[in-house]
Formats: sequence, structure tokens, C-alpha cells
Amino acid sequence: MLYRLRPKGALTWCDLPGYVVCRADDQPPPDWERLSWVPAETREFSTDLLRIAFRYGARSGSGIILDARHTEDLGRADELRCDGIAAALARAERCDGVDGDLEWERTERAARQAEADLAELLAVPPQPHLVAHWCRLGGRYPD
Repeated sequence: MLYRLRPKGALTWCDLPGYVVCRADDQPPPDWERLSWVPAETREFSTDLLRIAFRYGARSGSGIILDARHTEDLGRADELRCDGIAAALARAERCDGVDGDLEWERTERAARQAEADLAELLAVPPQPHLVAHWCRLGGRYPD
């Protein structure tokens, strides 16, 4: 799956394998604008998403194309913590004997790992040509 980020916070997606973004440099770039893009409903445009796109994306006529695989850790820590809280509340309502502290420690460990994975993605320097392209289109650089 691909995401297309455009200035003004527009996020669309296309059901196409992400490996098409990683084409050889000697091949002409695809015309990304000709693909069937639809509004993204399961992910919102965010500063961290844009930061990832600056590092791993490709230029399109109206924005930046990003392989969705690079976004897997984005928001994952929050999801894990929310799921952990919901599970703890459900256990409390059932009054079962599961050790809530042990479950919470596992959840927190997984959340910290997701944060570390995201930090590793963002440790890569942004591609200057993508930042320049974004700014030419009227976008603002968040870093």
C-alpha cells in the first residue's frame, strides 16, 4: 500500500505494492498522479508521518509518495498502551486472578520497543530534495 502526502494535510492511499517506490535510479519515475488515490480513513496526516516521508518517500507531482511499511510503528506505542488499559479494565470487571502488573509490564515493554523502532526510523536524515520539493509545493518543513 502507498500513501500520498500533499500540502494542506491531504492524505490519500492507493492499493499498490510499496516496492514500486524503491525502483532503480536509472528507471524513469512512474507517473504517481495517474494512480487511483482515495482518501485515507485509517490513518491521519501527522507531523511524524511527514517526517517519515521526508526520509523514505519519493516525489510525486502533487506531494510525496510513501510505502506504508515505513509507517507500521507510527502510533503503535499508544495503541499498545490503550489496549493494555482496556484489558486491565476488563479484568477488573471480571475480577479474574490474572496478574495485572505482569501484563502491564509486558505491554509497556512492547510500547517502549515500538517507540525505539520509530526513533530509529526518524534517526535517518531527511532527503533534502524531498524537503525542497515539499516546500516548493507550499508545504512547511516541521523539523
